[in-house]
Amino acid sequence: MKKILFLTLTILISNLSIGQEIPQLKLTPNGVEPIVVEVDSLSASEIYQKAQNWVQETYKNPDKVLKANITNEKIRIDGFATNAWWYKSLGITNSYNMEYTIEISFKDGRYRFEYIIGQFFIDGGQKVLYDYRTFFKKNGEIRKSYIDAVPSLELTMNELSQSFYNYVSGKTTKKDNDW
Repeated sequence: MKKILFLTLTILISNLSIGQEIPQLKLTPNGVEPIVVEVDSLSASEIYQKAQNWVQETYKNPDKVLKANITNEKIRIDGFATNAWWYKSLGITNSYNMEYTIEISFKDGRYRFEYIIGQFFIDGGQKVLYDYRTFFKKNGEIRKSYIDAVPSLELTMNELSQSFYNYVSGKTTKKDNDW
């Protein structure tokens, strides 16, 4: 719980210091709803070019993760997140890794960021036999045992979304001038 609080506060503080609050990705029993983010001063081709550069700088093997690349329209990325989400059981924190796909579509002044949750894995690479839908009861409420899982997974998704926004909008926190 302390981890979640610390990470949430860190993201909130960094968002306040960096600038615009962008829409947040939310996990529901039906998946993750895409978000549309405004970047008023940029054309679709400029956002696309910045997205290409972001992929190159963000991923270890950019040529392997980029699965679709339609010039000035969209890109699709298959990625892997370590410690993507966690929950507590009997006082022990269990963390899981996850495959994901993001699809980013471009229009003048905005982009659409879609996050698709893939397979879960335990450390060591073994697949987990359930997916995010297990986190929810039939009525859509979060199961008590997964109360930490949903916010931790949303945190992972939104960190990636925020990273993309910061890069595209030029609000990156890197200090490239001090080398």
